Amino acid sequence: LLQLASARPSTAADLDAFSMHRCSALVASAAPAASVPARVSAAAVPPALARVQFEGAPRSFASAAGGSWRSLTVCGLDGSSGSLEASLRKLREVRPQQVMLETCAQRRQLSDRVSSASATTAADAAAAASGGEAPRSPLSHADAIAAVHGGLRPGDVAAVVSAAGDIDAQVYTVDRPYQETQNRVARHLMLRPRELLTFARHSASVLSGGDPQEPLSRGVRELLESERERHMATEVLRRGVQGSDIFVICRAERETALRQLLDGGLSGTSASSSSSRVGGGGGEAARIWPLLLVLVYVLVPGYGSIFLAWRASRVVASFLPGPRELIFAAPAAPGEEATPAAAAGLPTPAAAAAAETGVAGGHGQ
Repeated sequence: LLQLASARPSTAADLDAFSMHRCSALVASAAPAASVPARVSAAAVPPALARVQFEGAPRSFASAAGGSWRSLTVCGLDGSSGSLEASLRKLREVRPQQVMLETCAQRRQLSDRVSSASATTAADAAAAASGGEAPRSPLSHADAIAAVHGGLRPGDVAAVVSAAGDIDAQVYTVDRPYQETQNRVARHLMLRPRELLTFARHSASVLSGGDPQEPLSRGVRELLESERERHMATEVLRRGVQGSDIFVICRAERETALRQLLDGGLSGTSASSSSSRVGGGGGEAARIWPLLLVLVYVLVPGYGSIFLAWRASRVVASFLPGPRELIFAAPAAPGEEATPAAAAGLPTPAAAAAAETGVAGGHGQ
């Protein structure tokens, strides 16, 4: 209703035409095309209200997207500035009503923080770049998530959101929450140490900017790629409004699969079942697997090795001899025969008396 009020229809005829347009969408989704009255099916939305979005509008889970939406555009970003500029130029040409991004609400908030932080240091970066060397921005939390678990980078998200705001398009986040993805990956790797080692090497290589030497296992790829693709396709089908132009921006690796799923590979039944299967078990209470993974593979081995080293040191120390007392004997006077005690290294009575006198004198001082 707020969006309808902000549209400010010029005449009552525009509002009536818009109502007929919505009625045609409702009738078309519930009845065959042959039974729809001509006046209702021919109703068109007025230009003044063409950009009004409704969250509660009927969604279509038809196998073909063309029968539900006016147009569907899928653009993939490969991480370069050229692909981003081409996607933004295509976005301005199409001027869609809905823009779907391969990210989640949490990562979008992180992207907003990163963009605001980078905006505050833009002057310093420009000054450093004018000196002859462009500064390299540090790797943020959102960048690490996008590199390891997939999704758009924070800079790309900020640029697309800004361009969508210029054309008054509604932006949606259609990817699975990254914490749920982390939880699923940790649960899969809990009892698979070999796959965990491969995943750790792959993540370290990606975060350092190099090319991964060995691919991920099939189970991890299913969690990071196939399940996320089905989840995003389901979200696009659920959020897409009939008769609107939809623009999907994702990573280049996900573009082909999303096109196939949205063009008819994901039917209504499979979409709903995929949504319930992929989205199930993602509550806060179930996100304990990353902590268990760290506990089992980091904390327990670390503290266990320290305890074993301490016990080994105690066993070795028990076999070593105890401390020895060093006894100093006074040498015999010239012409005096050494006593058996002095020869044996034991103190003589005179030396013992002198030592006691020295100790007593020391205490007295």
